[in-house]
Amino acid sequence: MMWKGVGVCALVLGVSSAAMASAEFTVTLENIGVQPLTPVFLATHDMTFDIFDEGAAASPALEALAEDGVTGLLEADAASAAGVLDFGVGGFIFPGESTTVTLMADAAHPYLSFAAMLPVTNDAFIGGAYMDNALALYRGGAATFYDFTLSFLEVWDAGTEVNTESADDVPALSPGTGSPVEGGVVTKPHTGILGVGDVPPEFDFWGTNVARITIVPEPTTLALLAFGAVAAIRRRR
Repeated sequence: MMWKGVGVCALVLGVSSAAMASAEFTVTLENIGVQPLTPVFLATHDMTFDIFDEGAAASPALEALAEDGVTGLLEADAASAAGVLDFGVGGFIFPGESTTVTLMADAAHPYLSFAAMLPVTNDAFIGGAYMDNALALYRGGAATFYDFTLSFLEVWDAGTEVNTESADDVPALSPGTGSPVEGGVVTKPHTGILGVGDVPPEFDFWGTNVARITIVPEPTTLALLAFGAVAAIRRRR
């Protein structure tokens, strides 16, 4: 399942598979919302790597990210997964700021998965995973450019903590122990901040946009791809 319900601008160059063995992609995540975003985990991979599934229980790695903004377990999973080509972590992003990560991808590892927590919540996060809005970096065998916005409707609830909104349970408010385990599954959209605890109302992201994501194939790579395409056309003539 590819990304739905967002404005995506795609630049596709027709090139031979030999010319596009791999490409470098610059991924920028801009915080355009009312909440900060924790460091974002990103990975390029094939169909065998999956960081979460809608309607299924969160893995320990996703739980650590969604409850505490910790990427270490996701990084460990990526490092040991045969289907991962590259992975990285961006910085903490306050509203109005952005972070950029550069990753390699190729036709055998065309998917980009990512996840970052909204830290003034119990377990809300933004993200995409294989079969759940992972991004295809190659379309029609060519590197693809993306520029789209994530709204509140794209914020996930990890289902690992009850949404108490208590200062003892929300990592941005205090180093608490976490709320009781919810025992649920990953779902969206998250209900937002309902005012049932200590989280100030200005951190309610319901009805707002949360993040903007741009993905740009590295210019030199695109130039080489375009050159390869022209050369292929000339050879056919």
